[in-house]
Amino acid sequence: MKTRVTDLLGIRYPIIQGGLQGLGRAELAAAVSAAGGLGLITAGCFDTRAELEAEIARARALTDQPVGVNISIGTRRNMSEFVDCICDLGVRVVFTSGHNPEPFVERVKRHDMTWIHVAPAVRFAHKAQDLGADGVVLVGFEAGGHPGMDDIALSVLVRKTSAELDIPVIAAGGISDGRSMLAALAWGAEGVQIGTRFVLTRESVLHTDMKQVLQQASEHDTVMIERSLRKARRVLRTPQAETVLELERQGAGFEQLRHIIGGAAYLETILQGRTDRGVLSTGQCIGLLDDVPSAGDVVRRIVAESAVVLDRLNDIANPPVTLQ
Repeated sequence: MKTRVTDLLGIRYPIIQGGLQGLGRAELAAAVSAAGGLGLITAGCFDTRAELEAEIARARALTDQPVGVNISIGTRRNMSEFVDCICDLGVRVVFTSGHNPEPFVERVKRHDMTWIHVAPAVRFAHKAQDLGADGVVLVGFEAGGHPGMDDIALSVLVRKTSAELDIPVIAAGGISDGRSMLAALAWGAEGVQIGTRFVLTRESVLHTDMKQVLQQASEHDTVMIERSLRKARRVLRTPQAETVLELERQGAGFEQLRHIIGGAAYLETILQGRTDRGVLSTGQCIGLLDDVPSAGDVVRRIVAESAVVLDRLNDIANPPVTLQ
């Protein structure tokens, strides 16, 4: 496969692992990259620069293919030291998300790094292009995590943004297989970013109990929380998520919700399988997933299925001529 995204990132397939808080670690990132996509180490998984340095080294020992780093701006710590870290280590690709990336742009560009920004709305994608981003990820309403406050479907965001921007657009939200990747490419995207499907893989450090819960979930089993905090977030529908919704209806702020949506509860959920503690970001495509393959197999399946679907579409567009 060849798009501007594959050329930009130096990868075989336009398939990018999402920036997964707590889960974007070396084994998963390296497996995606080794299979021809782009894996991302999530800087927010780590407390210190030394920890991030060690994780990058682990990924480089596992694959000689490009591995990027995702930096979420405005999260629980100042990310400036992590930006310095990836610049010093010669990381070639960085994805930013969250708040305004402008304070970090000059450093990233000075080190000749490819910079992709994750945007939940068309207006933010324009801003990223104006700041010099090499590409932009558009996050649709279907996505797990924080898809923005506008509730706009991915198909609309990608079609509008790809028509208005000069830089390549990457689609995120509800992408889990070859069919959904081809749909995104048809809308004008030149790559896809995938989160939930890669969460449910062997290399993901998500606790086995949580993986079993995800395999049993349907397309109805996600819910949006934290709207009252202006940080809308799609998570797996659990009693804890329902508790958050009820507390929000009662006017609770972050401090009243911290025991469920805070970092400590989240880590207990993903690493210990404690559904009674926190919540888990999960996209609507979870209703399509019922197995735990390797990350490499996910990439290979997507590529193989897209080829089959392309053949079917070609047959529809160019039906064989039947001689009378």
